[in-house]
Amino acid sequence: MQFGIIKSKKENVICTNCQAGYVFKNGYLNLLAPNIKNEICTKGMLARTIKEKLHVGIISKNDHDLIRGIIASKYMARQYFRNVVHPTEAAWSARSYERFEEIFITNYLDGILKKKQVTFVDAGSGPGRYLLLLGSKIGANSCKDLKKNPETSRLYQYDEIYEKNLRYVIGIDYSEEMILHSTKLLKKYGLGQFLNKRIFPVTGVAQNFNLNKKMLDSTHKVIVCTFQTLGNQENTELQVQMLKSMKNLASPHGTIIVSVFNRKLFKDFGLKKFYGREVKRTVGEIVGSKQDVENAILRTSKGVYSKWFSKDSLEDLFCRAKISKYKIMDAKSLQPIGGYEEYLKAEEQRKDVFPRAIVGMAQI
Repeated sequence: MQFGIIKSKKENVICTNCQAGYVFKNGYLNLLAPNIKNEICTKGMLARTIKEKLHVGIISKNDHDLIRGIIASKYMARQYFRNVVHPTEAAWSARSYERFEEIFITNYLDGILKKKQVTFVDAGSGPGRYLLLLGSKIGANSCKDLKKNPETSRLYQYDEIYEKNLRYVIGIDYSEEMILHSTKLLKKYGLGQFLNKRIFPVTGVAQNFNLNKKMLDSTHKVIVCTFQTLGNQENTELQVQMLKSMKNLASPHGTIIVSVFNRKLFKDFGLKKFYGREVKRTVGEIVGSKQDVENAILRTSKGVYSKWFSKDSLEDLFCRAKISKYKIMDAKSLQPIGGYEEYLKAEEQRKDVFPRAIVGMAQI
């Protein structure tokens, strides 16, 4: 993928590796593989079931599971941004966890950007949470409401080091609706000038995503997969493939950061508190018959899948993905990050985040 060369509102793009055709329109590039794109049925699940029984458009188990996830996220982007990831309006059960992820990642970037130029990739970017956050740091006149808000101003403030050394910010999500919403939000928050120049929302499958090696190997890649995105991958093989892809994207030199929910709190917190009114309104009610407490797996009425992890099970995935030099942190080893008390106090980190967070980090 050659960033920065697409100028028209609608343009066909040809992959130089496989010669497959893709489309750039509505301000973003759609890199969904043709076989997946063709299988996303707009007529509902009944039509898909008929097609499968007739063996039309045969696809792999992994592709089938990816399509289930894409369909589950349909019509969700606007509500998801407002109820789950908005910096000040989202449900606190989600917002506190995300705030910790954001200050954890920016705290890391603050250090690395002083020494190196960075390409940042969000694998499973949803409606563009990190595109806005990091965009605000390279755009002095962007995100004005968040820069004025005492609660968010420090995190969203312009930073010369980010403007100089954060080369690219890339968000990839398999939901076209999420990526379309990202482009709208970037324009709404005054970041349109960076769209497809420094900030790239891309529709695609993170398990099969590649960067322009020649163009970006001079940068340090920071690849993140946060807020349970890894656990939303519908089988273990897809989870391992996600980590392998992150490792590949970070190579030859980079960092991967993964954040998932702790299965210890699945029953008491996950089923009773985290999936509160705002979250349920967005992702759907938990389906009792598809709830597996022993393995910490649930599915909602809208089809959203979620598996929660132990420290050992996340470590096992890292090993299966052949990732070395990693560190897995939980409530016993996570430490409060200072400097953003107005955004998330140290006691809130310990009380509201650490018991349900597992964070994996690796240098590639």
